[in-house]
Amino acid sequence: MDYNKWLKHTFSSGASTGKDYIEFQKRMKFDLKKMAQENKLEIHSFSKNHYEFSAVLKDSQEDRFIYVGISDVRFFVNDWYKNVLIRTMKHDKDWTGGSNHFCCWKEVGVTARQLIEFMKRKDNQEKQKEELELEM
Repeated sequence: MDYNKWLKHTFSSGASTGKDYIEFQKRMKFDLKKMAQENKLEIHSFSKNHYEFSAVLKDSQEDRFIYVGISDVRFFVNDWYKNVLIRTMKHDKDWTGGSNHFCCWKEVGVTARQLIEFMKRKDNQEKQKEELELEM
C-alpha cells in the first residue's frame, strides 16, 4: 500500500462518508488482511465506521483474539499510521480487553502476534501455578 499518498491526504468531511475515506478504508482492510496472514492471523471481523474503523484479528490455530482500531482520520492527522490501538481480547466480543498498546500501522501484524504469544506464555504460567497448588 502506498502510505505516502494517505499520509499527505486531507480527508473529506460531512454527514456521509466521503469516497476518499471509503477507498482508504478498503485499502487498509486489504493491507490488514495481508499483515495478518503473514503472522498466521486472520480478520475475524471488520467494523466500518464513519471515518474510522476497528477490527478483530484471530489466531489461525487457536481462539485468541486481538482488537485493532484507528482514530478518526479527519481530526487526528496521521494517527491512523503512527498511533494504532491494539490490545488482547479474552473472546471475540470482549470490548474492554487487555491493556492498551499502540504501534505504527505497518507493525500491526507483528505486534498482534507478539501479544498472542505473550498471552500463551501467561496462560501456561497460570496453568503451571494451578497444577503446583493442587499438588500441595
